[in-house]
Amino acid sequence: MCLSTAYLERKGRREVMMEEVAKVGLRGDEVILEDLFGKSIRTGARLSEVDLMEHVLVLEEPYELPEALRKAKEFHGHLGPMVTLGLRMGRVISERMGSEPFSYRITAFTGPKPPLSCLVDGLQLSTPCTVGNGGIRIEDRGELRAVAEMEGRRLEVSVKEEIRDKVAKEYDPEHEEVLPLKLWAMSDEELFDLEESVLV
Repeated sequence: MCLSTAYLERKGRREVMMEEVAKVGLRGDEVILEDLFGKSIRTGARLSEVDLMEHVLVLEEPYELPEALRKAKEFHGHLGPMVTLGLRMGRVISERMGSEPFSYRITAFTGPKPPLSCLVDGLQLSTPCTVGNGGIRIEDRGELRAVAEMEGRRLEVSVKEEIRDKVAKEYDPEHEEVLPLKLWAMSDEELFDLEESVLV
């Protein structure tokens, strides 16, 4: 009988996770390892290598999403590029307009249908404004643009055309978190066009 050794690869180092692995199961995002005696380990690590000749299994430590993206995924149901752009857009708005509830209102020009409307969930998570508290209004223009207004001030934030093109070309639902992580790491200047004005 041929049994395998399972290793966890963490930061370039391998450590034994289980010896004498007799069975491997995949359930959703989990890998289940079981030995001859029925002892099992459930892990969120990703199975990255199976070498049947050497009787070796290698699992990679799962990466951690930044907390804001993890919360967005939980709230929105998945992590796509539009909710990520909404989070970043909301962060820009909050940095300039503040985080006091009811101190300003946002108009999102996405329309009510996904995927563009997913931007609104990001705005709700990163500003004090929500659809429910009346702080966000949605207009059906099919644009990745939002305008925040408070007494005496107006801020318009638009997703740059090259970012829209990047999303159209690179987003892969099979690996849905790859592009959002790239967008999350980009600067505000790379993602958005801003226009601030004083209202009289």
